[in-house]
Amino acid sequence: MRVLLTVVFLAIIFSLLILVDLFPLKYYDIVVQYAGDLDPLLVISVIRAESSFRTSAKSNVGAYGLMQLMPETAEWINRKFKTNFDYTTVEGNIALGCKYLNYLMEKDGDLRTALVHYNTGPYASDDIKTDAGGRYVRKVLTFYRIYRFLYRR
Repeated sequence: MRVLLTVVFLAIIFSLLILVDLFPLKYYDIVVQYAGDLDPLLVISVIRAESSFRTSAKSNVGAYGLMQLMPETAEWINRKFKTNFDYTTVEGNIALGCKYLNYLMEKDGDLRTALVHYNTGPYASDDIKTDAGGRYVRKVLTFYRIYRFLYRR
C-alpha cells in the first residue's frame, strides 16, 4: 500500500511539473505592471492563447506580438489613452493589450463578450463572433482555470 501511495504521489508531482512547464508565468512582472483591473493570470492566459509566449509571433492577418495586436488597433489605443507604446516591443505589446482588454471589459460589461471582441474585433460578423470567438473564449478560459489552479496563492 505504501508503494502504491508513493507512486501516486510521484505521478501527481510529475504531472504538476509538466503543467507548470506548459503554463509558465513568463512576463508576469510586466503583466502585473499593466493589468489594471484585470487578473494578471487572465492576461497571461490571453498571451498563452494568442502567441504561446512567442514575442515576434505574427498572424496571417498581421496581428503581432505576445498579445497579437493589429497595428491599427495599437495605434488607436495609443491615441485614445494618450500613450506612446510600441506594440513591437514586449512591454509595449503587453501594455497596449492590457489597455485594450480593460477597455473592452468596461465597454462590454462581461468577460466573455470582451474576449470575443478582443479576438474577432468588435465589428466582426455574428457568425465569426459565435464560431471563432466562441472557440477562443473556451480556450482562454480553460487556460485561465489551469493558471488559477497552478498559481493562485
